[in-house]
Amino acid sequence: MHHFRRTARVDTELAGTEIKAGDKVVTWFVSGNRDEGVFEHADQFDVGRSPNPHMAFGPGGIHHCLGAHLAKMEIRITFEDLLARGVELELTAPPERLRSNFFNGIKRLPVRVIS
Repeated sequence: MHHFRRTARVDTELAGTEIKAGDKVVTWFVSGNRDEGVFEHADQFDVGRSPNPHMAFGPGGIHHCLGAHLAKMEIRITFEDLLARGVELELTAPPERLRSNFFNGIKRLPVRVIS
């Protein structure tokens, strides 16, 4: 599962739950982008979802991914170009997922380009 764990340094409360200094606290990214309290139809894939405060590239602040803006621009340009050319992609084998407790991604996605 895609997560990270930290140890609370001080007593605090989060969403009505007491957390004592020394307690382990875990963020589960797998469920973060499917939070029913944040997203309408949380389990439904919607590429046009707006607003979309998802957790990709980090939730912001000092831990936000330095390459996030470049990565988003590269993805946008790639799909804009493919759509402008009328290209279709066909999956030729199952995706191979990246094995990691921290990153959720696809290592290989074999496709065939159909023009």
